[in-house]
Amino acid sequence: MKKTLKISILLSLILLLPILTFGAIPSPKQVLGFELGEDFKLASWIEILKYFDALQSSSENVKVIELGKSTLGRKFIMVLISSKENIRDIEQIKKIHQRLHDPRTTSPEEAKELVKKGKAIIAFTCSIHSTEIASSLFSMRLAYWLASSNSPEVKEILENIVLILVPSLNPDGIDMIVDWYRKYLNTPYEASQMPWLYHYYAGHDNNRDWFMIALKETEIMTKVYYHEWFPLLIWDIHQMGQNGPRLFLPPYYDPINPNIDSLLWRELNLLCSEAVLELTKAGKKGVATNAIFDGWYNSANRSAPLRHNAIGILSEAASANLASPVFLRPQNLSSRGRGIYDMNLTQSSYLEPWQGGWWRIGDIIEYEEIVAKTFLKRIAREKERYMLNYYEFSKRQIEKGKNEPPFAYLISLDQRDIPTTLKLIEVIHKGGGEVWRAKKSFKAEGINFPEGTFIIPLSQPYRAFIKDLLEVKVYPERRVGGTLEYPYDEATWTLPLQMGVKVFESNQPINVEMEIVPHGFKIKGKITGKPSSYLTLSGKSNNEIILLMRSIKNNLKAYYMKDNQPPYKKGTIFIEVKDSKPLTKWVEELGISVCWAEKNPKDLIPVKGKPGLYKPFIPNMDEGWTRLVFENFEIPYESLNNSKIKAGDFKNLTSIILPPMSAKSIIEGRSSQDVPPEYSGGIGMEGVSNLKEFVRNGGTLITMGSSAEFPIEYFGIKVTNVLKEDREKPPEKREFFAPGSILLTDSTGSIISYGLPDEIPIFYNEEPVFESKEGNAVLKFPDFNPLLSGILRGESLIKGKSPLLEVPYGKGKIVMFGFDVIHRAQAYGAFRLLFNAIIY
Repeated sequence: MKKTLKISILLSLILLLPILTFGAIPSPKQVLGFELGEDFKLASWIEILKYFDALQSSSENVKVIELGKSTLGRKFIMVLISSKENIRDIEQIKKIHQRLHDPRTTSPEEAKELVKKGKAIIAFTCSIHSTEIASSLFSMRLAYWLASSNSPEVKEILENIVLILVPSLNPDGIDMIVDWYRKYLNTPYEASQMPWLYHYYAGHDNNRDWFMIALKETEIMTKVYYHEWFPLLIWDIHQMGQNGPRLFLPPYYDPINPNIDSLLWRELNLLCSEAVLELTKAGKKGVATNAIFDGWYNSANRSAPLRHNAIGILSEAASANLASPVFLRPQNLSSRGRGIYDMNLTQSSYLEPWQGGWWRIGDIIEYEEIVAKTFLKRIAREKERYMLNYYEFSKRQIEKGKNEPPFAYLISLDQRDIPTTLKLIEVIHKGGGEVWRAKKSFKAEGINFPEGTFIIPLSQPYRAFIKDLLEVKVYPERRVGGTLEYPYDEATWTLPLQMGVKVFESNQPINVEMEIVPHGFKIKGKITGKPSSYLTLSGKSNNEIILLMRSIKNNLKAYYMKDNQPPYKKGTIFIEVKDSKPLTKWVEELGISVCWAEKNPKDLIPVKGKPGLYKPFIPNMDEGWTRLVFENFEIPYESLNNSKIKAGDFKNLTSIILPPMSAKSIIEGRSSQDVPPEYSGGIGMEGVSNLKEFVRNGGTLITMGSSAEFPIEYFGIKVTNVLKEDREKPPEKREFFAPGSILLTDSTGSIISYGLPDEIPIFYNEEPVFESKEGNAVLKFPDFNPLLSGILRGESLIKGKSPLLEVPYGKGKIVMFGFDVIHRAQAYGAFRLLFNAIIY
């Protein structure tokens, strides 16, 4: 009897062994307490970290790597998932990918051997937009499947792939969204928009930073992508509006950027087509391809990798109300245009229309799982082909750089603003590009260039990235039904024009002895002239503002001249010197050139104090970018909410800035039906009165973009937006078209343009352009077509008109920027205009 019982127990244990082994890997439900994809359930960042820590503790196939801290100080991680052998040998695997990335150091024969030994490194990134939160949950479900399954397909994946899984590219936003959702669940405000940005500085624009790299999170991941791990595929997982397709996958919509190799496009399209095939086999309808999201755009996490020889894939799933399900009838569905013109019609870009019904966060996860498994299985089966193609993409870029013009970009030190010039070099370095310096003088296309000139040869792996940033662009005109079709985001981004840096494009090879420029290269600043009572600032460098702000902070007096006093021009800034040692140290550190005053000027005016920046409860990305730029340049500012403006609480402020938003939004804000009462409303008419009094008493009101309509409407100034009538027409009847282009403007010599050249390129995106019967134009569009890069139609409407106006009002003034003077922390060449508007 005892023997039979022992045998029975032993058999039971043997039968239970697979279950016990499987159970050793904790499921998300065991850690979080709910099923991933369950209605009304989200996971906070702490809970996500807890799950991945539990997974790492129980599986040799999972390794959590802390990469740094987020903007607000949260742990920023990526998760490696592969076989335990691959994780053990990860440094060797990384070195193989690094060698494949650069065919200059690896022959084709060596590459063929390397791909046999190596593993395919790929990256999946989730929830950069924190309201698009399903993929953070998906990441845990995918990781659990890979860690717990013993199936042959998973074993093949783990053997041949190293997966970099990033549960969120914005951990701060995950917590903001989850806290808000949980707080207002089962209330009228469930899933309503938060009254602040879900990235502290950039909000939704955090996915517009992948070449400028101004945010901490972008900097962290750019280092992973292009300096350390060199993944051959980067899949950026997003969500879009509720009413369109259920999922978008490439091929991308036209236009296609010609800097990206055709072979890379083919590889991308082939892989995505297989994922769409698997979705169709699984009965998942409403999948769109060749629609909405174009292949022209740069600066997003799906498009920057394409300029770095990686397969950059965007997916966009339809959203629920965060974790709350939505019910959609056929008449609720809308196409959003751009490739899909009827949501109920079968068409090449939308073969199986979704007929409506319930849509849940769990549906999003199911679609994303199918795509993920397709990518993993396909690359695991053919990892040598994918790795060799990655090598081939780089090789083709290097060959183009050797055989096709342009051959190089040249940047001499004959620049207005040396620190900004070095900032451009830094952007190229952070993106993985190489920069060299000439060791002697040389000629290029008959032009003499001095020793020390920066040389950026295009015979390097990231040629497409460099060329796409530096070249002048001609956006292809596209019409649908006679109406000009807008690009997905913007028509151009040419950095030298935005930053005010002179860059020469050489269509001949450069033959001169060169040395590599190290990362972090700096040039020391200096003070020239004979020591005296004042330092003078020329206004040419943005970094002078840092020197000015540090001086004021340290109780040094600063002044400016309102009129010319030879040898000084109006706007010249004078800093009173008590002890030259700290000033000398700052000047050297900031890389600027300043002069001792030759003689003491007369009639100096104190430099103005700190600005107030309106922070509405309607999240405003331009407000966030402005805060970032102010902090980078050490400009003290005060955030002004509705209550402060209603109370007229402007103590110690000399200027107030309104970010781009309509006059109605400024005054009325958000409805109490949309947001809790404490976040509803705007500045009201009390705020209008207080702002008018502030300016009458000597303050400066600075408007950006669309907020220009506020003083036009409520201050009674005689200013007209010359484009307003055209913008109110139906799209097919509009004459003006300038979707994110760079235009030339002429300076009129105003003090606000002190230090800047006579001709100033600005980034312009169909914002107000002014005609005024009072005040002064600071900038004017020329009488010829001002287009420098991008596309412009209807230029006759703006010829001779002003995108930047200064209007007196009482003892103060209103400065009206009709263009995006900050533009996602990219427009360094225009920053000084805003700085000057604050200090003068």
